[in-house]
Amino acid sequence: MNEVLDNKKKSEILAEEISKLNYGDIILHSQIAEIIQEDYGSNKYRSEIDRTKKILLKKYNKILKSIKGDGYRVVKPDDFVGESLGHYKRGFNEMQKGQDILTNAPVKDMTDEGRTIFRRVYDRAVILNASMQGAVVELKALGDKKKQHPMAVENVKVH
Repeated sequence: MNEVLDNKKKSEILAEEISKLNYGDIILHSQIAEIIQEDYGSNKYRSEIDRTKKILLKKYNKILKSIKGDGYRVVKPDDFVGESLGHYKRGFNEMQKGQDILTNAPVKDMTDEGRTIFRRVYDRAVILNASMQGAVVELKALGDKKKQHPMAVENVKVH
């Protein structure tokens, strides 16, 4: 195994192994640690997992979902949208924090140069925030199996 690790990156080897798993299968932390020869929980282990996830998505069209304390599950194809929406939501939440900081900035205490920069950034942030809020509503509606999006082909009437 050491010879193989010398010729290929650990993340590539792990991605190849995981790519052989079926959707819904689980790989345990102990199995991963053995494959990449890193201790579970170490920074190196986490780094290899992060690199492996990127390879899995881009090369094998697979993603992993953490099973706290046990390992990872290979996500089923129908669950990709939900996983995607979770990432969009986290990104939106971070953008909202940025907006909150700008909204509560002590503008009156800024220098003229600081206020000029603030206004340029704030104006664009307001537009971006509004766009993101609309996009979140749109993505939720499109991703919800129970709701029918108003622009779905079935709902558009042609006269």
